Amino acid sequence: MASLKELLTQEGLEGSDFSRAKKHSSSKARSRAAPNDSITLPIYICHDKKTTDSSKKKVEKSIMRDGSSLYSSNRLGSTSETLLCKSMEASAIDEIAIRSVVSILSGYVGRYLKDDKFREMVRKICSSCLLRNGGMESGVCSNFEMGMKSVDRLIEERHGNERELRVKASRNSLGFLNMVISSLNSANKSKNCVKSHLSACAHLYLAIVYKIEKNEKVSAKHVLQVFSDSPFFARTHLLPELWEHFFLPHLLHLKVWYNQELEFMSNDRKIKALSKLYNDHMNRGTLKFALYYEQQLNDGAKAPDVPLVPLPSQSIKRASRKSLDSSNNKNLYHAVFGPNLDQQLAEKIASVHDEHHETVKKSDYFRNLDTNHLLSNELCKAIATISSSDILSECEIAIRVVTKAWLDVDGDTTIEVALLTPPVVEGMLEVLLASNDDEILELVISVLAELAARSEAIRLMILNSDPQLQVFLKLLKSSSLFLKASILLYLSKPQAKQMILVEWLPLVLRVLEFGGSLQMLFSVRCVPYEAAFYLLDQLLKGFDEDRNLENGRHLIALGGLSLLLRTLENGEIEERKNAISMISCCIRADGTCRNYLAENLNKAALLELVVHESNKNSDRCGLALLVELLCLSRRTRITKLLDELKERSNGSRIMNILSVDLHRAHPEEQPLVATILLQLDLVDDPLNCCSIFREEAIVTIITALNSQISREKTLENLARALLILGGRFSCTGEPCPEIWLLQQAGFVANSGDSSYSSRHVYDDLVQSYEEEEDLVNWQLKASTVFFNHGHKSLLSALSTSMTNGIPRLAKASLVTVSWMSRYLFVIRDEKLCSMTPSILVPSLIKYLNYDKDVEDRVLASYTLLNLIKYTECKHIFGLFDEEARVHLENLSLVTWTAEELISIVKSRSMHRYDTEQKNSDTQRSTRM
Repeated sequence: MASLKELLTQEGLEGSDFSRAKKHSSSKARSRAAPNDSITLPIYICHDKKTTDSSKKKVEKSIMRDGSSLYSSNRLGSTSETLLCKSMEASAIDEIAIRSVVSILSGYVGRYLKDDKFREMVRKICSSCLLRNGGMESGVCSNFEMGMKSVDRLIEERHGNERELRVKASRNSLGFLNMVISSLNSANKSKNCVKSHLSACAHLYLAIVYKIEKNEKVSAKHVLQVFSDSPFFARTHLLPELWEHFFLPHLLHLKVWYNQELEFMSNDRKIKALSKLYNDHMNRGTLKFALYYEQQLNDGAKAPDVPLVPLPSQSIKRASRKSLDSSNNKNLYHAVFGPNLDQQLAEKIASVHDEHHETVKKSDYFRNLDTNHLLSNELCKAIATISSSDILSECEIAIRVVTKAWLDVDGDTTIEVALLTPPVVEGMLEVLLASNDDEILELVISVLAELAARSEAIRLMILNSDPQLQVFLKLLKSSSLFLKASILLYLSKPQAKQMILVEWLPLVLRVLEFGGSLQMLFSVRCVPYEAAFYLLDQLLKGFDEDRNLENGRHLIALGGLSLLLRTLENGEIEERKNAISMISCCIRADGTCRNYLAENLNKAALLELVVHESNKNSDRCGLALLVELLCLSRRTRITKLLDELKERSNGSRIMNILSVDLHRAHPEEQPLVATILLQLDLVDDPLNCCSIFREEAIVTIITALNSQISREKTLENLARALLILGGRFSCTGEPCPEIWLLQQAGFVANSGDSSYSSRHVYDDLVQSYEEEEDLVNWQLKASTVFFNHGHKSLLSALSTSMTNGIPRLAKASLVTVSWMSRYLFVIRDEKLCSMTPSILVPSLIKYLNYDKDVEDRVLASYTLLNLIKYTECKHIFGLFDEEARVHLENLSLVTWTAEELISIVKSRSMHRYDTEQKNSDTQRSTRM
């Protein structure tokens, strides 16, 4: 398999194990001019588009071809222009390759910061290496142990504001781990597997430290060193998922070979020997590619040669090259699709031939063709040549004959049936892989596209013959045919697991970049945008969750968001929806991209889509994106976005649209629509008592809270809506008003509780005065509306939800009541003033119980304190029975609010006792 860099830059595919890629060029074929490969990726795919417009315009003339042209006869102009383009793009592609490698490797070790299970697994594996110390000095073990602890402590404290302490902790971690590696390097660790394992672990922890310090490139180098120091240990125990994703695609031919050899084994001794031979080659291959990528990351280093990892020379099974290649293909095919697809393919082929009253058998197919007077002898010979010849020039001539016949008798099902066999399709794919003639390549692409558009069987044959999509990898790197090739790939409908190599994303993004014009492949007409979005959908949604998220981060790193935003601005309605779908995947992968989106997104285009969705009553993906964009880590940015939205929609227009949507939306969508409507309404006049929009939003929230039989999705969205209205968000866009409230209560989450900190990673930049002022202003406005428009109905609904709602909704209701309790002074209705504590206090006292999470108990204590300081209702203090006081005593160990609450309750209760005693004495003296 080729390297990442080579796969991104080459048009050809050398060393491929594609079945029968053995068609040899004749002298005539070899004498043809080399294909143009000057352009493989847009120059600014990783850069600011504005800074490279001039470069792009020069190159674009060579890339953008007339979508309706039949043959690809165009070439770039002069040799100097070609060399200039090639030089310019070589550096851009080098940078893309390096960025991709760094993004994947450093991104993977970043899991240690966020994923508790992954962190525990790494600790366990590395600690086991210490237990099997292999006679190492105690100093090495102790240094490594202290290094591990230092890294974990650094992770726990990385969001603090004590920068000097963080730097010191980082240096301590680096010091301990470097001492370990130095000690191990001085020994001959190659002869001691325990030492090599420990060295690999040390490099992994170093990678984590540099990831924390945002030195992504150095972090990636240390990850590669993990695989250099101990390939087998790294790929099978320490980082197997990363190896399967990053290294295995280069070594897949070894795995196929091993599975083939294993089929012929029955002797345990031979199986053991085969496994050892396989692992040795796999380890060497892993080491070669680790060193290759490490050299590639060295600044200023010459591009290294791609490592060659040949198959083992020993083999139990001896067969011809043709049968071996075919077996390779079959095994890969089954690995991707499973055995059931063979049956589907057979059924599809049989059904097509039944329609034409023919029964086609592969063994005697061509004999029947020779006697079929409906086809000319020349055409029969051409089809036979494509199916069986190993000489490329003969096959290229045959392609011309078949294509001419296909065009001359348009719609003739006889030729279609003749071509509808695996040998013909496989032969055409081999020509696509071997030929460098653009005209021939486009003819084959066009014929296959028409066949695939007409027949499901052809689609399955293409995927069967090329399960790793090697042909398409070659064609997508072509400077002139990549758009047409993308359409054929789209018609073939590949699955995500066929696109495991890292270069798929940049190649698909190039199609998205230049795929706006209609392309014609004979009668097939298609805009490559459709192909790009289908492939992106597979890459961002078709794998397991971790891989999907990783691909989303990779897309962001490659600059793909700018292309998606361009589509959202200029595309048709369906294209905009597709773009939003991909943008949503990116937000899930890396929530920090919300800031870029909010700054660069065309608000008018988004609002147009919202209007269209409202009129058509269709899926509200535009509204969903709007909700995500309002979850920014800075309240000032949210305010700016709301201002821009109102400005672009002439104020009340967007409000009217959202009001209509509120009534048309499904119940699970209504709370989030109400959230947007309320925030827009509060931008201008928060004291407006006659706002219809405000009333509608509040009523919607109350109705949802009171609905006890709502679907779980509705309640989940309601919980999110309440947290969004809290106004505070993490840097990744997660609502986190709870963290700020706990800080106000003096509660510091247990530093060892990594799951808590990983769920609520708060922006580690100190909030500016302006930012904090904006947040307080928002909560003040929201509280004013909640109390004076929601009245008793909203408070009662929140109180009930705190005790009876699903866990997430109960927490959201508690958090909402907690921050509202800071603004009780905005209540204008005196009756509501006296009722508020009576409504909320009983539920809050229940939250003091030991069976609640400590964070919930602290929030309850904090809210009760605010209510009691505000209330004049004496009977409230009678609700604090002995059990509640015991709970508060226990809680006073973690929050000052509990201690102050105890003091107030005791003093008021004593005052009430003294007053009652005095009244009793007065009555007694009166009777006397």
